[in-house]
Amino acid sequence: MLLALLGATQVVAAPAPKFLTIGTAGAGGAYYPIGISMADIITNKVGVQTTAQITGGAIENCILINNKTNDIAITLGFMAYSARNALHPYKSKLENVVGLFSGLSKGVFQIVVDKNSPIKSIKDVKGKRVSLGPAGGGAITLFMQVIQSYGFNEKEFKPVYQSYEQSADALADGNLDAILVQAAAPTPALVQLAATKKPTRFLSIEDQTMQELRKKYPYMIPVTLGKDMYKTDEPVKTFYTTIVVVVNKDLDADLIYRITKEIFTNIDKVKASHPSVSEFDLNSAVQGLPVPYHPGSVRYFKEKGLTIK
Repeated sequence: MLLALLGATQVVAAPAPKFLTIGTAGAGGAYYPIGISMADIITNKVGVQTTAQITGGAIENCILINNKTNDIAITLGFMAYSARNALHPYKSKLENVVGLFSGLSKGVFQIVVDKNSPIKSIKDVKGKRVSLGPAGGGAITLFMQVIQSYGFNEKEFKPVYQSYEQSADALADGNLDAILVQAAAPTPALVQLAATKKPTRFLSIEDQTMQELRKKYPYMIPVTLGKDMYKTDEPVKTFYTTIVVVVNKDLDADLIYRITKEIFTNIDKVKASHPSVSEFDLNSAVQGLPVPYHPGSVRYFKEKGLTIK
């Protein structure tokens, strides 16, 4: 009887899922190889078969997490914030989206034109043909926020949606006036464009405009790209946003703890997956994530003596 009573009070742990998926982006970007490295760690170290899936990118990934199509996904910090708070482009609050860790990489906002283009400032992009990268990418929302500070909106330019590589080729061929890239810098497509295809120029964000943007959007962190990065005539003043990993809030806390632990125990595998994450470390994982962390990852970070900021 006593054993039966004791057995009745035991808490049964939630069974581990047999399969997990990681939402990334297109095969040619940084998210996909990073996702593959994480999937390999989870499969071999946590013991749950995991695959990285090609998706539409940062915007779609929050939707896929919320509706449990994906369990884990890579996105932009500000996009996760927008998803949870029903901000553009989301129509409702996606409250199943919570953080696994932050600081995976820095997505730098870069606008490039032909070196001889009459476009001298972002305000001159009005009415022009501009590639915003792949449809569904987080750069689109950032671009809309930026151009509003320059006095025009999404109806006052000609958007094109295609890969960064296709965009670079189209700019070189004269089929675009400007291209937007939101990615770790230096971005290979832009390095190749400047080196082998056509002389280019990067558009800086003026100091006063950057201050105004920061007041509205505190997740835009100012950064200056040195002249040596792309062999530009002048340093480029712009901003970056943090690339983060999110999960569905209903995933078991112990599972998330083990996933977090194994990813950071095997962090060199993640860092080797793509140049953009070469500086990823444990300290950056607890900084700048604008959504709540999953309790499982909080447990791991506390064990490591870290404070979430």
